[in-house]
Amino acid sequence: MDDEELHRFIARAREAGFTNHRDYHAAFVFGEAELERRDRHDLLRIKGELGKQGSNLNQLTHAVNAGRLTVMSADDMRIIHATLAAVEQASAEIRVLLA
Repeated sequence: MDDEELHRFIARAREAGFTNHRDYHAAFVFGEAELERRDRHDLLRIKGELGKQGSNLNQLTHAVNAGRLTVMSADDMRIIHATLAAVEQASAEIRVLLA
């Protein structure tokens, strides 16, 4: 999600009466808010982008594990794995919203 998309999501959260966009996101996850057609479209785009980012992170990790990238530190690997987990978690939450 780029900065513009985040700002639009925050604006929609405020329009829906939420002071915190994370609460707005949680309301979707727990079925306490409805998705408008536009929201669904945006979530599908975000889900697609998250899939691309997850794929890129997987490729990076495989390249490091295969020895094709040798300049990565243990801390770099920790960050890559944590980021991949965050992307997978966000994708899972969006799948729930779209179901």
